[in-house]
This record gives sequence, structure tokens and C-alpha cells, in this order.
Amino acid sequence: MPGDNIHALETLRLELKPVELGVYRVSTPGRPLSGFEDSLICLRCQVDSCANCALIKFVPYASRREPLPCQHIRLNQTHETLDSLYRTGTQQKLEEALREWLTATSQGLEQEEVRFGNKNLAGSLQNSARRATKGGSHDKPCTAT
Repeated sequence: MPGDNIHALETLRLELKPVELGVYRVSTPGRPLSGFEDSLICLRCQVDSCANCALIKFVPYASRREPLPCQHIRLNQTHETLDSLYRTGTQQKLEEALREWLTATSQGLEQEEVRFGNKNLAGSLQNSARRATKGGSHDKPCTAT
């Protein structure tokens, strides 16, 4: 249905910017930054639930009850996930897989919206880009892990 993908598309595009800027490579005290979980798109601190996240539609059903379901999104044809790449891959491979998945998935959603004639898509993408350049913010610091 037209318009169903706009929130997911905005979320993916908002997450792509920090990946492109290498934010997850930055050295931090404690644990390394985690894709999706430590980004501006994570809702866990706001609603304490992943069920309302735009990314949940990409999580395999069997992984939706995991503590961090978004870490189990299959990023490529070999079913690598953020979870598996954090454990076995390099930072470069992880960022590459995440960037490629974000780009391909957002392009697919955009094409679907265009195919269905969504006239709100252009405005939505402009708003998303505007928020990404401003940096966005959480209302409160996230301490959930």
C-alpha cells in the first residue's frame, strides 16, 4: 500500500549518514558503538520497545524476541547480520555490509513507493535529509543495553 514504507525509508536514510561518516569507527570508552542500537534511530530509550521500530519489518520472525532484534537483520545473501559480524568480522566488513544493505533496501523501498505513485515521497525524503543534516537528537540519553 502506498505510503507504508515512508517511515522505514526515512529511518534507513537517517542511519546511512553516520555509517558513511564512519561514526561507528570512533573509539569510545566501554563497548564499541553498535549499528542501529547506538544511533539516533533507536527507539528503545523512548518507548522501551523494539516492536514499534521501523526496522522490525526487516527482522526475521524467529529473531523478533531477541534483546536487540535489529542486530539480526540479514544484511546480505550469506545472511550475515550485525550480530554475526560483530563477533566474527572486521569493522570494515561490518560497515560495508551495513552501508550496502541500507542503500539497497532504501532504494528498493523508494522504487516501491514510486511504482505505487506516492506523491508524498519527495517531501518525505527532503524532510529526512534535513533532519540528518541537523543531526537529530534523543530527548534523553540512552542507557539501555
